[in-house]
Amino acid sequence: MRQIRGLTGLVLALAGSLAATTAQAERLTMGATYSSSPYYTYQVGMASFLARTVDDLQVNVRELGGGQVSTEALLRGEVDMSIAVSTTDFSALRGEKPFSGPADELRTLWYFAPTPLNFVVAAESGIATMNDLSGKHINPGGRGSSTESMVDLVLAVLGITPKLARMDGTDALEEFQNGRLDGFVKAGLVPDGYIEQAAAVRNVSYVSMTTEEIDRIIAAYPYFSQADVKSEGVEFSTVQTAVGITATSDMSEETAYQIAKAVFSDEGKAAGAEVYPPSKSFDPVEMTLRAAVAPLHPGVLRYLDEQGIDVPERLRGAVPQ
Repeated sequence: MRQIRGLTGLVLALAGSLAATTAQAERLTMGATYSSSPYYTYQVGMASFLARTVDDLQVNVRELGGGQVSTEALLRGEVDMSIAVSTTDFSALRGEKPFSGPADELRTLWYFAPTPLNFVVAAESGIATMNDLSGKHINPGGRGSSTESMVDLVLAVLGITPKLARMDGTDALEEFQNGRLDGFVKAGLVPDGYIEQAAAVRNVSYVSMTTEEIDRIIAAYPYFSQADVKSEGVEFSTVQTAVGITATSDMSEETAYQIAKAVFSDEGKAAGAEVYPPSKSFDPVEMTLRAAVAPLHPGVLRYLDEQGIDVPERLRGAVPQ
């Protein structure tokens, strides 16, 4: 009987020790996009990876919606990390609607998914440069979509005036396949199912931007970055937005440092590619330095400095105006 009591006491002691360890673990909540999105799968996978890799850290994923909704929740202190979109970060930093004031506390942890603007045209259209788009019948993206809005900005900066056919994506695909459109713009990684449907009926080519055109667009709208697309025999340059993860200056430097160390490691890259296969084509450090708009969190900056990685001055604390 005494032996049983002793064994019971040992079990209780171990349970108490485990509870104490669990209680000491830092618990973070990551605001996520819709569960139907592949980005949500990535967030869940990386949250699990961080829990396995970083001592005393637990990350819970909370479905909130897109980058704007999640960033608003982050700035209200409802979550500790958030799905991020470079366009939304830019608006938040500047205090533009729907944000009520400049989000000086917004900090970048890492970026993982580029979203280039693909200018797709019929191969027989004779369109070889961005200037050649003027006067041509082009769909700038689905009606009311963010792609359509971004293409409008890009064309205005470059002074290019196509005959824009504004319509839903399904209608645009049909119009292109029937020869009534010379081209369209589709945001996303190549190959893309939508573009492949178009190419099944008409041969397509991609319009490449010049370095000067890309520089002008980025100067006007810094949430864009350069995208050099190379995939399955396709090679062209364009501009892109990107998707990543942000926090605020409330997160401790040590926590952000450990997160960066894990995410940017070979194991972190493999974990990301496992749950979001397109990420295997991109280095998260390079993606972060190219696409981030908000300053890097000091913990992330410390890790990159330790690795001898050259960090652009714009990500060391200055907020874009």
